[in-house]
Amino acid sequence: MAGLLGLLGLLPLAGRAQVLVGATAFGPVFRGLRPAGADTSLLLVARARRVGVSTFVQTSGARGYLHFGNQQVRYRVGTDMIYDSRGVPPFVREDYGADLAHIITLDAAQHWQVGQQLHYDQSRANATRTGLWLGRLGYQTRLRPGHAADTLSQMRLTLLGGLATDTRNGRSDAGAAYGFDAAAIYFANGLAAAPLAVRVLGTRANLGPRIMQRLVAEAVGEQTFLEGAPLTVQGRLGYRTNRAEDYLLGSVQRIQSDTVAVQAGATYKLNEFATLRSDNSLLVPNRAFRYRRLGERPDTLQDVGYRQRELDTRQELRFAQPKLQTSLSFSYHERTRAYYLDNSRYLNVPRLAAALAREQVKDITEQTILWQGNMTWLPSPRHSLSLAGTAQLLRVDAPSKDNQQIRDEAQHLLRLVWTGRWAGAFRTTLGVAGEYRQTIFIRASQSAENYDDHLLHWEPGFTWAPGKWSIRSQYHLWVSYQVRNLEAEQARNRASRVLEQTQAITYQLQPRLLLLADYVRRENRVGQLNWTQFRESPLDTSVTHDLSVGGRQSWVGRRGSTSLRLGYRLLEQRNYGRAALVLDQPTGPATSLIYLHNITRQQGPELAVERHSGSGSFNLTASIWLQWMRTYSTYSRGKGTYSGSSYTALDLDRDTRRVLPYFELAAEWRVGHR
Repeated sequence: MAGLLGLLGLLPLAGRAQVLVGATAFGPVFRGLRPAGADTSLLLVARARRVGVSTFVQTSGARGYLHFGNQQVRYRVGTDMIYDSRGVPPFVREDYGADLAHIITLDAAQHWQVGQQLHYDQSRANATRTGLWLGRLGYQTRLRPGHAADTLSQMRLTLLGGLATDTRNGRSDAGAAYGFDAAAIYFANGLAAAPLAVRVLGTRANLGPRIMQRLVAEAVGEQTFLEGAPLTVQGRLGYRTNRAEDYLLGSVQRIQSDTVAVQAGATYKLNEFATLRSDNSLLVPNRAFRYRRLGERPDTLQDVGYRQRELDTRQELRFAQPKLQTSLSFSYHERTRAYYLDNSRYLNVPRLAAALAREQVKDITEQTILWQGNMTWLPSPRHSLSLAGTAQLLRVDAPSKDNQQIRDEAQHLLRLVWTGRWAGAFRTTLGVAGEYRQTIFIRASQSAENYDDHLLHWEPGFTWAPGKWSIRSQYHLWVSYQVRNLEAEQARNRASRVLEQTQAITYQLQPRLLLLADYVRRENRVGQLNWTQFRESPLDTSVTHDLSVGGRQSWVGRRGSTSLRLGYRLLEQRNYGRAALVLDQPTGPATSLIYLHNITRQQGPELAVERHSGSGSFNLTASIWLQWMRTYSTYSRGKGTYSGSSYTALDLDRDTRRVLPYFELAAEWRVGHR
């Protein structure tokens, strides 16, 4: 309910630019009564980092809030970029956005407001640009003026009108934009209880031959029928319709979306230890894709749509005592989608039936049944035992015989975790889990894909903090045996083992000097499985080592805190597998089996700096890893030949070396912080 209060709080000031002219990468213009950093005249934000050999990401922005007299000004500008130096053009994403809102309160009671709002959004990578100017007139009043304690029950009305522009697909459109926003929130049972909230929002923009239109209506409430009664009922009713149009193949494509949502829930307290909860919802979204020609060219696009229904229900029983907490829940989800055609191309009966049959291949029904149980037992203050179980069944059905998605998926999981705390700040954990998955395709043509998956998990770990030392060690081993059902598909059986281990050691050398060492290792082995004999032949193995050592020195003063970390990092990945070596010989076999090792090693010094001002007006985090990167291969000859990936001796002798500085920067600076 707190999110709803925040949503209603934005009504006097917020505009709806993205609703009228399309969503932007920067989201709504303003999400609350005041934006983040509401007590800041200017907030500067900048983030940049290298994410790959040739890929960089960068975001930057400035926003703020100004209040003088009866006027308020809020603004925001920003950029969002992804750069790939190998691309043509190099920018994968290059977005710019700007928003400005100016509100004037006309009376001392703050009932009436007038104002304006400007919005600009540009995506150079997609060659799109949108703009919006909106004038607004707003009115708000208290719904319970006779109750001095209730200052939150109120009604708000807003009228919007202005001009919208949109440039895309080589076309520039402009037209009138207008809308309204009405909302009310009413605390009928006092401020401690949940309120009743109602909202209706409508917007429309006429952009040349295109129309963008939206209508949202929603009501939310919660009621306890009798004071002190154990039953509480919640409900939500909503309707949303959205019309978005764009250019496609010489036509205007209209996407019409209509959705009705109903939700009802209840909480019943059986006694002081047990609670029963029920949550049920029905969602009916319908979509239609319609086309109208812009010229005299033949119409090649057919109007199509689908009707959908989604049903969700969840029943949960919770039991809580000081030493035992348990819960049992049942969930059911059903989604049904059916496609239809409008005969917009005036097809004859046989052609219309054939076109409809092609669309109805996508008709589908999904049903998911889920049982979940959890239990936590505290046999003593220092020990706990947790048991969790899951049983899920997914059934996918379709009326068309050409739909290959029809299948059943079953999953069963049981997990046990023990946690113990011992003397000397020593803590141990031990987790074990077993999982069984089964996938069965109903169509005979897909039966070769039927398989069973058996998984085992083993997760021991400990944490020890004796004095100045802190040692943390975690392991996770999971084994998967995937077995095909058909006898002819046994060659596709696979066994995989994944081992992850994390070691972290710290030592407090001085009060503000900390020594650190971290090591992460991940090993993944994949092999061909003979399930009847329970034997496997290795196919591929990859091992990753990530080692980081260093020290961190910190300083704390009246103006803030600073920390400096200096260290060394090694990241190495080794891939083991079989391949073929191309032989340069006139007689004999053309290839030979080899056991190939591909090695990528990245290593170098690391430097990281953090600065936080005492007032919170400035925060800086920067790091750089000056990385020497080397990629090379080694191999040994085997017996016989191999049919698979093949390499020449020249390929395998190639040794690549590069110097790549990986960096990350994040900074925030508040100017005019109050």
